[in-house]
This record gives sequence, C-alpha cells and structure tokens, in this order.
Amino acid sequence: MKYNTKNYEYIVVGSGPGGAPVAFELAKAGKRVLLLERGAYHTRFLGLPFGMRLSERFFVFNRSKEGVVMERGITVGGSSMIYQGNVFEPRDSFIEAMGMDFRHEVKEIKDDIGTSTLPASFYGRNGHVGLQRLIDAASEMGIPFEEQEKFVDPERCRKGCDACMMGCPHDAKWTTRRLVDQAIAEYPGNFELRVSSPVDTLIFSECRKKVTGVQLRNGEQIYGDRVILAAGGIGSPAIMLRSGVDTVGKRFFMDPMTILYGISKEKKGGQWGEQTFSHAIESYSESDGFMIGNNAAMGTYMVMSAIRPGVALENWYKFPWVKRGMGLFVKLAEDDRGEIYPNERTSKPMTESDHRRMQRGVDVAIDIMVRAGAKESSISQLRWAGGHPGGTIEIGKHVDRKFQTEFENLYVCDASIFPVSPGAPPSLSIMAMSKLLSKYLNGTVKPEERMVGSQANV
Repeated sequence: MKYNTKNYEYIVVGSGPGGAPVAFELAKAGKRVLLLERGAYHTRFLGLPFGMRLSERFFVFNRSKEGVVMERGITVGGSSMIYQGNVFEPRDSFIEAMGMDFRHEVKEIKDDIGTSTLPASFYGRNGHVGLQRLIDAASEMGIPFEEQEKFVDPERCRKGCDACMMGCPHDAKWTTRRLVDQAIAEYPGNFELRVSSPVDTLIFSECRKKVTGVQLRNGEQIYGDRVILAAGGIGSPAIMLRSGVDTVGKRFFMDPMTILYGISKEKKGGQWGEQTFSHAIESYSESDGFMIGNNAAMGTYMVMSAIRPGVALENWYKFPWVKRGMGLFVKLAEDDRGEIYPNERTSKPMTESDHRRMQRGVDVAIDIMVRAGAKESSISQLRWAGGHPGGTIEIGKHVDRKFQTEFENLYVCDASIFPVSPGAPPSLSIMAMSKLLSKYLNGTVKPEERMVGSQANV
C-alpha cells in the first residue's frame, strides 16, 4: 500500500464546475488544497474529431443498460470542456427546491467571466437562411426563440467551427480549466493538481463516522482534513457506493434529448456554418418540462450518424445534401428514475410521462422544421441522449444545506445533490454552489444566511 505523507487541508475530487471553483477559492484563502482529476490534461487535437476522447468512452459507447447515451467529461475541466458554454440562471422554483440561495454567486461568476450572445455575423453565413427560417416559423406559432447567453468570447470564436462539445480548439469558450491554471500559477504553495488519478474509495476512521482521505485506483492512499466530492452525478455516488455507502445512487436524471435532422427543400435553406444551441424556446419549460434548441447542420449529421447504427443507416444517403441540413433538439427534464452502480455503469428507464412529454416536444419541433422549409419525409430522430446526470446524492436526504454528508469532513458539491432536474444546462448553478461552499468553509458566509423556504426556519 502506498501512502502520501503530505498534509492537505482539503482534497477535492473532480476539476469540473463543482470542484474547480471551490478548490481555487480555498487555495486563494491560503488553504492547502489537492485537486484530483480522473482524466488527463488534454491540450492537443481538441475539436473534431479527436475531441471525442475528452468524453467517457468517447461519448458514443457510454450508455445505460437501456441504451441511453450519456456524456461525461473526463479531463481537466471536466464537463465544462464539453458543454456548449450556455448560461442558464437557476429558476426561482429550483432555488426553492434546493433550500439555499446562491443567486449572489451566480451574479459574481457572470460578472467575473463575462457573458454575451453571439453577434449576428455568426448566422446566415454564405447566404444560408435555415436558422432565420426556424426563428420566423416559431415566432409565427407564438413560441419565439430566445438568443442564448454564452461563456464564449466572440473575438476568439471561429465562425462555423461548432466544436464546443469536443473541447474548444480556439480557447474561446470559458471552462473551469482556467481556474485550475490560475491556481497553479498564483498559489503554487497552496494548490496541487494531480491528473490521471481516479479515486476508488473513501478512507474512513475506525468507527466510520469520519472521512480521513481517499484511496486511488492504484492503491495509493492520500489523507486530508476534509474531502469534497465533485466528480459529477455519476462519479460521486459511485465513489460512495464503492466505499460501502449503499444508500445513494438509487435515483437520477440526466436531461435526455431527442435530436432531429432534416433536409431543406431549398439549396440555401439549411443551417450550414451555424453554431449549436445559440437559440432556444423556453415557453414549455414550466408546463411540460422541455425546451427546444437549434443544432448546426454538420455537427447534427455527424452525431446522429455516429451514435446509433440504425440512425446512421437512415441518414447515410443525406450526406451529399448536408449543407441543406436543418436541426433542432428537444431537451427534457425527465422523471428521476434510474440507478448508479459501483462500477459507474447505469440504469436509466424512461417513464410513461417522459415518453409523453418528449413526444409533445418532438411534435412541436417537427412542426417548426416543416414550416421553415424542411422536407417532412427527410426528418429523422435520435432519441434519449443526454449529458446532465444528477440527483443521485439528493440534498435534504444524503447531504444537508451546508453540503455536508452524514460523515464528518465529507462534502458533496455537484449536480448529484440536485433534488430536481433544473431542466436546463446546470453548469452555472453548479459553479455558483461551489463558490458558495468555499464561502462556508472560509467562514465569510454563514449557511443560515442563505437558507430559503422551509429551510430558513430550521
């Protein structure tokens, strides 16, 4: 057995939206922090096609028992390396369900990073009008698209690239990797990063009331005063399960999508050279739990052709007309059915309600596409692909409103603690929670100051 004799005040597991902000803020405050990342620090060959290696099992092969595709970033920066950079502030209903208010941290993060919608010059390139026709069609139906704020610098972003989900090759998209790099540069005496260091289990005291460190998959044991799990909605519960905590991971959600792809009747009617998820319809978020967003032509074709053989066969003949491609996706806040296993495999069944609400969204999306000029007979679908696993270590049951578990010195801060699906990209909310946790630990904010709803009286 190997032992690490360094004395760390905090061991943070995971360098994505849940781990990097709290690790950075603790190091800034003078704490001795070790940040453990399961993946490597990938710097070369980002973007299409090699950026797929940033995702667990190349995205294509990471599936539940039922075949649901799931995306997880396994690299420094975690899933922020493979998100679209969209900025979604938490809804009031989500804050109420969480029982804590981190909207102040949301504002701080947005102010620090800077957000913007993409300029008009990014759309309608080379005379292609597909996106504008989708926008017009939805507006006529009374369900307008809204431009999306992004953590993307338009000055660095290359028009027509659309490689956000493969690791931005132009460093235009903000990721938590920047916080890691800043901590390494500015706080070398307090901050240490170890990559390719998957955590296997937690180390407990003899009475199993306190967590004293972690054991890596290679058998190395690392000790610290406090451990913060931020390995994501699948990684964090799996670590706890392997450690003998068998009450977690019995439910989860992952915001599954149905991706639609069709061919425009007109030569310049497609979405060629566009960027995915630049616009979204949020009209159905509260009533039906889904949103609709735009997909770029080439990226949509490649994803649909790569993930499922049946869909690939259905789409192979469309390649000569890929510039005429039109794409939308329907993202659903589904029911919290499913289970995580100790080996990080999953079961993710979909309920009757999930199928009904997803079909409602698909019907709306097809209607928009047809009105915008897509050939209805050309529209194909890729169902049940998602990338926001959460709810597996539910707050209020397994974690309290201070992010603490039942075990002394063990905290969890990622989407696994969500009590309900936010129904939208969760990265901003997770980063805000992580920053709030750092304030709790540094003593600059008292937890009772941020309790809301029924928790405010506890």
